[in-house]
Amino acid sequence: MRGFMRFSIFSCAFAALKPALADDNQQLYDMPLDELVNVEISSASRFKQKSSEAPSAVEVLTAKDIASFGWRTLADALNAIRGLYVRNDRNYSYLGARGFMRPGDYNSRILIMVDGRRMNDAVYDSGFIGEEFMLDMNLIERIEYLPGSGSSVYGANALLGVINVITKQGKDFNGGKLYAEGGSQGMFRVRGTYGKQFDNGLDVLLNASQYSSDGASSLYFPQFSSIDGGFSRDMDHEQSSRVFTQATFRDFTFHGGFVDRYKQDPTASSGSIFNDKDNYYDDRSAYMDLDYNSQVADNLNLELRGFQHWYNYYGITPYYATVGGQSNVRVLNYDSANARWWGGEFKLTGTQFQSHKWATGVDFQYDAQQQLLNYDVNPYQVYASSTRQGTRLGIYAQDEYRVLENLILNTGARLDQNHMIPDWQLNPRIGLIWEAMPALTAKLLYSSAFRAPNVFERDYNVLGYAPNPNNRQELIKSYEAVLEWRPGNGVRVLSTLFLNNLDKLLIQDQNPASPTYLMFINAGKYNARGFEFSAEKQWDSGRMFKLSWTHTNTQAAGTGQNGWAPASPNNMVKLHYVEPLFDDLFRLGVEEIFIDQQLTLAGNLLPAYHLMNLNLALSKPFHGLKAGLTMYNALDQHYLVAASGDQSLDALTMDGRTLRLRLEYGF
Repeated sequence: MRGFMRFSIFSCAFAALKPALADDNQQLYDMPLDELVNVEISSASRFKQKSSEAPSAVEVLTAKDIASFGWRTLADALNAIRGLYVRNDRNYSYLGARGFMRPGDYNSRILIMVDGRRMNDAVYDSGFIGEEFMLDMNLIERIEYLPGSGSSVYGANALLGVINVITKQGKDFNGGKLYAEGGSQGMFRVRGTYGKQFDNGLDVLLNASQYSSDGASSLYFPQFSSIDGGFSRDMDHEQSSRVFTQATFRDFTFHGGFVDRYKQDPTASSGSIFNDKDNYYDDRSAYMDLDYNSQVADNLNLELRGFQHWYNYYGITPYYATVGGQSNVRVLNYDSANARWWGGEFKLTGTQFQSHKWATGVDFQYDAQQQLLNYDVNPYQVYASSTRQGTRLGIYAQDEYRVLENLILNTGARLDQNHMIPDWQLNPRIGLIWEAMPALTAKLLYSSAFRAPNVFERDYNVLGYAPNPNNRQELIKSYEAVLEWRPGNGVRVLSTLFLNNLDKLLIQDQNPASPTYLMFINAGKYNARGFEFSAEKQWDSGRMFKLSWTHTNTQAAGTGQNGWAPASPNNMVKLHYVEPLFDDLFRLGVEEIFIDQQLTLAGNLLPAYHLMNLNLALSKPFHGLKAGLTMYNALDQHYLVAASGDQSLDALTMDGRTLRLRLEYGF
């Protein structure tokens, strides 16, 4: 109720503002149908190409999709993509890809980028996708997802896939926008955005937002039934603040962003005291970069980039300890990570040679600070203190060779040096793309990738963990066959067969008799195979239908692990439908996601679940005002997801039905 009152007061202030004259999403609605199902992308080969010609079964979500389905976070959007699935342990959101997810791995095996800039941090390799992600959803022009290994293009962390979030420009807004949202669980969000392209060519975009949610007022955990009846009360609070700026003038573009996210932990992770208000996490990320992009000749493009990133994390964990001979003394533990890294990139793209389009470059990153620190506040006692620094260097080359008018050979390789491992890593990629008919494309793809150990996996030595200076890189080999049919009139049908062989994955040794007990060791081996099918149809009226089915079989074969892998659903079915109403005054978006049964880390079976979301919104501004109402989990399914390894729980119950009402005013 408090959130709704704040929302109402804020929205009333819109009435005094000048009405907007245009809808920033209208250009997406007016795109030709064939372009909507065969969009131009830039992530697959580091140069622009049609998705049908890319060496990947690429999937693209647009700003139109975000508006149609009312996705709140990047995690919501990614959960809509075929082959991807999201779980939340009430602390962070985690991403699985094609049947593989290691609960609690901080998304370190998927590369998250913004405008081609790596966002994974330099301590945990975290790829944030929840409220801790850098961008508000209104700033996203499109999301490009490249399944499979991508180290041949982007280096470490692109083990299971690459997600590149492309931001809008100031001209896409052409003025200011004020936004307010309120809903269930005391949720409230306000945001202000201004974007404009001036007569001299300067394009400016500014955005700031504040989010707060009380979360579930009462959560029941049977494992803690002896404490407050097992109920965690008012312990699910979350809030975040964001600032983002972008400026483009001639060949130069500047980006800068900051996000601060605070979250209470209602699950009593890491042995903390259940229902203690001081149990929380705080993540802060910031970055800025300057990009120079120029056509230096008719067939040669030069790009230079320099960047600086920061990441700070700290968590407070209250726990009971024995102090001075007295037992059950409440002690606050402080856990933190600090990272600073900077670097740059030099890239050339050209078409000098007949039938070839190529890209080559060098990117460099200096990890100036990689620090882990853990101590008890009072009495003061240090448990972990680790500081590292070092360099990452990558040299890459990609070539698109049109062998015949209807046959493309896409090859590439990348050589990487990472200060966390002694050996240079060479990862190739090859793709054969055949346009069998004007509307039918077949692809055969192979690639390999690596991931170096991060500082957390190498050095952390607090209770429940042990350092391992000898762990090495993880490896993957990916094989894929793709068939894509685009007969026109907004129709696209895609089918894939894939095989991922993951080797030497870092898993924590849980054998007390082992000399590597509690260390992260290269003992994980997984084989994931399956197929995907998706079909979509776009209409001129704005109606859209999309259906996808992913079937996977992921088997673990490493030390201490055999059989069906945890957190690996065999089937995922996703349906998305948009219907224009009342002469396209409103648009109704229906999202239905089915996730098959999964195993927990303890080997228990979680039932399958359905997740239905409904979104009704004005499709065009009315006197500058747009409004929308979203019902999440409309069927009120209190489904279960696997808990993370540092939680004493085996499974967690997710929230039921929630509502959100939003207003936006343009001027």
